[in-house]
Amino acid sequence: MVELCNKKALIVGASGGMGSAVASMLAKNGVHCALVGRNEQKLDDIFSLCSSFGNPCFTFSCDISKSSEIKKCCVEAINSLGKLNYLIHCAGNYNKASADECDLEIWDDVLDANIRSTYHFARHLLPQINKTPGGAVIRINSRDAPYTGIGIQTAQKRAIDGYMEVLFEDVREYGTKVCTINPGFVNTPMVNPERLNPELMMQPDDISQVVRFILSTSATACPTEITMQPQRSPWKSTDMHL
Repeated sequence: MVELCNKKALIVGASGGMGSAVASMLAKNGVHCALVGRNEQKLDDIFSLCSSFGNPCFTFSCDISKSSEIKKCCVEAINSLGKLNYLIHCAGNYNKASADECDLEIWDDVLDANIRSTYHFARHLLPQINKTPGGAVIRINSRDAPYTGIGIQTAQKRAIDGYMEVLFEDVREYGTKVCTINPGFVNTPMVNPERLNPELMMQPDDISQVVRFILSTSATACPTEITMQPQRSPWKSTDMHL
């Protein structure tokens, strides 16, 4: 199993449900973390937790829908960490609206935060990650389940999947792993507890353990896409479905 201790990671969306679980898992395993988010209070909370494991940890407030902020964040994070091994992108926006009723400005914001931030972070950080074999880029996306009202989610999900698939080809010879995690319902604030049972959804720690698996994979193999589902249906009513 690959040793994670003293590796350096930047976690985008570290103040969110899945991002904070990933960050704390990494810090517990000896990884030095750059925690990126927009909510400074939540960043302070996850910083306190990660720091309690005794490893260097840094926070960076960043609006990931703005490319200029991403570039600045990447430069500052590398300067603070000294180098970088892992980029783990857990952040994204959500909007539900039909194509004939949507607010196009909101949809553009979703594209900026979900798709464009993915390749902006990668472009600025890959030159550093590729310097050492065993690096990784992991993007937490979502399961593909198209239904009415989620046109922008389906579009961004498939764009991210396609980008990450090609990204692997771009960097595989450096020894850099690239993987997309596509989970179904995870118990985070983004899901509706009135319709779904939180205890039957996947938990943020479930996602963090998959990240651990990817980073621990041997140098001769790379999981490139992992789809996850709750073991049991989390819907509160049997007539509810995607």
